[in-house]
Amino acid sequence: MKKMRNATLADISKLVELEMSSFDGEQLSADNFKYALKKAHASLKVYELKGQIAGYFLLFFHKGTSLARIYSIAVSPKFRGKGIGKKLLAEIDEVALSRDCTYVRLEVKESNIGAINLYEESGYRIFNHKMDYYEDHQNAICYEKKIRTPEHKSKTKVYYYEQSTDFTCGPSSLMMVLKTFNPKLKLTRELELDLWREATTIFMSTGHGGCGPHGLALAAFERGLRVELYINQQAPLFIDSVRDPKKKEVIELVQNQFEAKLKKRKVKILYNKTFLKTLRKILDDGGFALVLISAYRLTESKVPHWIVVTNIEGDFIYFNDPDLKIDQDKLDNINIPVRIDEFEKMSKYGSKQLKCIIGLYTKS
Repeated sequence: MKKMRNATLADISKLVELEMSSFDGEQLSADNFKYALKKAHASLKVYELKGQIAGYFLLFFHKGTSLARIYSIAVSPKFRGKGIGKKLLAEIDEVALSRDCTYVRLEVKESNIGAINLYEESGYRIFNHKMDYYEDHQNAICYEKKIRTPEHKSKTKVYYYEQSTDFTCGPSSLMMVLKTFNPKLKLTRELELDLWREATTIFMSTGHGGCGPHGLALAAFERGLRVELYINQQAPLFIDSVRDPKKKEVIELVQNQFEAKLKKRKVKILYNKTFLKTLRKILDDGGFALVLISAYRLTESKVPHWIVVTNIEGDFIYFNDPDLKIDQDKLDNINIPVRIDEFEKMSKYGSKQLKCIIGLYTKS
């Protein structure tokens, strides 16, 4: 019988017992394990020894990306010292590779020296800390392991901000860049909504309007940044899904107003189709790029969505996503790795394959 196998519903009671014997607080419940088994983007595996569950891991996958996160991993106190932890981590690498992942990330208590030593011996490296993260107020050390190529190093740490509404991904992405260029800037919901009001196109298909590239570029300029706007088409944007002729007319009018204001401020609008080359140039010149993507590959929702590209290295593009899902940790949305070929598919919106990049730089 295989020692490492996929967990089943029949294992849940034993997994709960293992949790209780392994952790003093924040144990996973039976409902947590049931959810993990039914979740399409997770792997729950157990390691058996002498007919008993000696250890397990729960690995989550960040949909549409090359990122996996160890949500929980444990070895029964009865079977410690037998190398099971290393076997679990080795299996995690294999599972993550089979799902086309490049990074595996985790958090661990600063006081858990045994686990820290195991992770570091297995190739994990510190990339962040979280203060007062656990129920007992202990800090967390954040580790990651790159399982495909030499270790990635970001050129600049880009601050993270989570959007607080369904329609403010653009302002939230802009706020990350503003904060990176000006660390003293306070990121608040008031600023998020102010930027939205400045940049919104008023109407989308339903609900509140989202931010188009022209309005967002103008808002960035008014906040003191040097701005370049790259688009692969000149026609009025985001009107294909709008049926009401009056709404279409308003969207077109607003875009024309934004274009006129950008022209008056001498902001470059370049109708450019060399997408990857443009991204590389922006980053090489010390800037950051807001990129419009289709959220479908991340959330299966056919809506436009803004993200911040933070780096390009080898075959991967890295980005910060302001839209934090319920089952995600903030660090899952920072420097998300995506293969370039996948990103190019992701960065097209609608039937006309709209592509938009806003290059942002300091004026100094």
